[in-house]
Amino acid sequence: MLLMSTTVTAAVDSAITIGNEWAYRTEAKQTQKFETMVKPEVEIDLGRNARLTAIGRIRYDAKKQIDVDDDTDAELREFYVETVIGRSFLTMGKQQIVWGKADGLKVLDVINPQEWREFILDDFDESRIPLWTVNAEIPINDVTLQLLWIPDQTYHEFAQQGDQYQFTSPQLVPQAPADVDVVFAAEEQPNDTFQDADWGARLSAFWNGWDLTFNYLYHYNDQPVLYRQLNMTASGPVAIITPRYERSHLIGTTFSNAFGSLTLRGEVGYSLDRYISTNSASDNDGVIKTNELAYVIGLDWFGLSDTLLSTQVFQSHLNNDSSGIIRNNRETTITFLIRHDFMNETLSTELLWIHNTNFDDGVARPRITYQISDEITASVGADIFYGDQTGLFGQFRNRDRLVVSIEAAY
Repeated sequence: MLLMSTTVTAAVDSAITIGNEWAYRTEAKQTQKFETMVKPEVEIDLGRNARLTAIGRIRYDAKKQIDVDDDTDAELREFYVETVIGRSFLTMGKQQIVWGKADGLKVLDVINPQEWREFILDDFDESRIPLWTVNAEIPINDVTLQLLWIPDQTYHEFAQQGDQYQFTSPQLVPQAPADVDVVFAAEEQPNDTFQDADWGARLSAFWNGWDLTFNYLYHYNDQPVLYRQLNMTASGPVAIITPRYERSHLIGTTFSNAFGSLTLRGEVGYSLDRYISTNSASDNDGVIKTNELAYVIGLDWFGLSDTLLSTQVFQSHLNNDSSGIIRNNRETTITFLIRHDFMNETLSTELLWIHNTNFDDGVARPRITYQISDEITASVGADIFYGDQTGLFGQFRNRDRLVVSIEAAY
């Protein structure tokens, strides 16, 4: 995002970004959204090495199809104070914290929950949900220790019934037998600010040309576990579904190194105590407990002038393959990205392709971006889904769209 700050006083900087995006569904031959977004930002120098940042967002969609229940939302996106204590750096308040080096999909970038109103089509900076966090970065000899305490019980926000990107894939949504009625009980959320807080630690270092991190996060998974209870009633069997959040340990590492025009990067995450739904009628609660190993390996090549070629391989493995579990024991996704700049980087063309090998589905995202001036940027692109409707991407294969946007930053 482009920001051009204007100084109000010596101690206050302000900026505002105004954007408009139009999306047209090609198969339905209708406008999917006509959205205006305003993002004001203020930075205030508090003195003594302290600075306050506040970022808001007002969003209005005239078509009200992405979210059928709400065409307008206004929120305080980020609100935090940064300060220096000795050699340590402390950030306190509502903020985003990014772990990981992957593009398009996530392995370790799970600290902040995500808004899924447009699946993965929104920029991560916009779809991440900032959390109230205490974030300390402490240098220790040649390494930096980051400590996180997150007393904020905010979780993923999913598209609801009737929204454009409501999940329907059986890989995500358990399928009830035709003769069983389904009743959803109230969601059970953690509610103790201190006892239910998430916390994490990361060590960062540079060693022999390698950027390395070692990560640990003790957290509630942001997606609720759908516990099932089967009851017999006079009218037949009823499945009572109770969404409940469960703790998980995430242990991981990231690495990257440049070898001439080629950069190798990757991340690995091992999650303990993951809970996956099952369609097996014989399972007592409809949930399988498992551990998960996920990793991504990426290569970025800058060997051609003004051009980036990038590819990544994501894999996820479950150590429990019990009968009826709704997702595959191993999932593989491949991404390709090509980007080329023209006219002194004022014009950029890009194609991102994400393909899942399990269901032979995916999404292609071509985009052309033109920087009209220092303040104004325009882009034209498309989001093209394909593949099996039971897959993560194929479930939206009738949601192809053209997208035109313009953004001004002052």
